[in-house]
Amino acid sequence: MTETKPPGAFNRFMNVLSSGFAPPEPVTVFRGESEFSRITVKDCGDLRTLYMGEDARESETSISLTNPLAAVFEYPGMMFLSLAISPLNSDITMLGLGGGFIPRLFQAYMPQRRLTVAEVDPLVFEVASTYFFFSPGGNVSVEIADGLEHVSSMPPGGADQIWLDAFNGNYIPAHMATDGFMELCRSRLRPGGLLVQNLHQTRMDCYRTQLRRTMEIFGGVPLVFAGRKSANAVVMSSRQDDVPWTPPGVKSVVRLAREFGPVGPYNLANESQKRVASPELVL
Repeated sequence: MTETKPPGAFNRFMNVLSSGFAPPEPVTVFRGESEFSRITVKDCGDLRTLYMGEDARESETSISLTNPLAAVFEYPGMMFLSLAISPLNSDITMLGLGGGFIPRLFQAYMPQRRLTVAEVDPLVFEVASTYFFFSPGGNVSVEIADGLEHVSSMPPGGADQIWLDAFNGNYIPAHMATDGFMELCRSRLRPGGLLVQNLHQTRMDCYRTQLRRTMEIFGGVPLVFAGRKSANAVVMSSRQDDVPWTPPGVKSVVRLAREFGPVGPYNLANESQKRVASPELVL
């Protein structure tokens, strides 16, 4: 759930600087530590950002305080393309809560779709609730549980889609970066269901390893969408029991995105243009 390049919204601060005024200094509004991570929340003008890690450099979620449902990070729009690409899009499981921005979009714009979030760290849930306007309810539920344990508890063939957003810019949790975990995810999807992963181009060894693992377990070449303002790469693969998945063609992806329409601040037709022709070469 990390964006490793500054999101476009930060340009407003550069504009202020170029106008002869110093940008606002970041203000730390929360700092805490759990058994899983050190968590920091900082405000910089209108932006509030959740950071993970000892040095508070990897941003996990960023929102506008005056418009909390505005698009600041790029990658959620690419993940939402999976809803347009597959008709199996009513029951989604997401691993990793962050600041709860994606679940809030489900609540606000897609109340007919069920989202279950598994988050291992109770402090992350507390911070999302206190500082990022998130509250479970309606079509969104949260389980405080390790991602692997949560997927293991799911019934086989029970999920339309599984979104892996528990990866941050520094690492993929070791127990979720194995062939066994990918096979487990595949078994929990309905035939035709999608696995959607938020990965990072700046860690190319990790990216290529995960891409290879995905292709071996799911078969076929996945769909990959690469950020233009960030280093995120969203990888989609479908469970097919008879033959390897053949992703829809370029024109079909654009058409499906247009027919699905926007998801809040994200225009999926624009997001569909970020598809890469060669998933192995996303840079």
